[in-house]
Amino acid sequence: MASVRERPARRPHGRQAALRAVPAPPTRVSEVAGEVARYLGAVSILVVGAVHAQQYYEAFFSVVPTIGTLFLLSFVGSAVVGAVLLAPVRRLGRNLGDLILVSAALGAIGIALGSLASLLWSEYMPLFGFMESGYRLAVVLTLLFDAMATVFLAVFLAVVAPQLVQTIQTTRRSP
Repeated sequence: MASVRERPARRPHGRQAALRAVPAPPTRVSEVAGEVARYLGAVSILVVGAVHAQQYYEAFFSVVPTIGTLFLLSFVGSAVVGAVLLAPVRRLGRNLGDLILVSAALGAIGIALGSLASLLWSEYMPLFGFMESGYRLAVVLTLLFDAMATVFLAVFLAVVAPQLVQTIQTTRRSP
């Protein structure tokens, strides 16, 4: 039998290589899921801020040293990132808008996880001299909406961030 000489595999070059390096664009379903997650995450973080504001003003946490200040900062931070997540920032351009939204989503996740961790810590040990006791309605709502904000915004980031990173990397490589 005659042996067949195999050709070495050709590597794509030029335009072919550039086309293969770009990940598949997100599908319409994933875009819609990302947008729904963005808005649900925004509402969730706004609820977290509202609960902290209510506790600060009506439950008299304003007089608790350090904890009161943290409640107020949580309210203000939640309001800012929630408003940004609801705002039509993509009108500034898709890439800039996505960058702003990703930053706001990361900030909201940081607020939610910080609130969640602090609340759970204060249930078992004093936090800045304050210890929470029991699961009142405000505590349950905060736990629930902290978790919801984190999950929804993580879904949003999973949809938006990879395409944004790819765009930034491509922009940096081009002359």
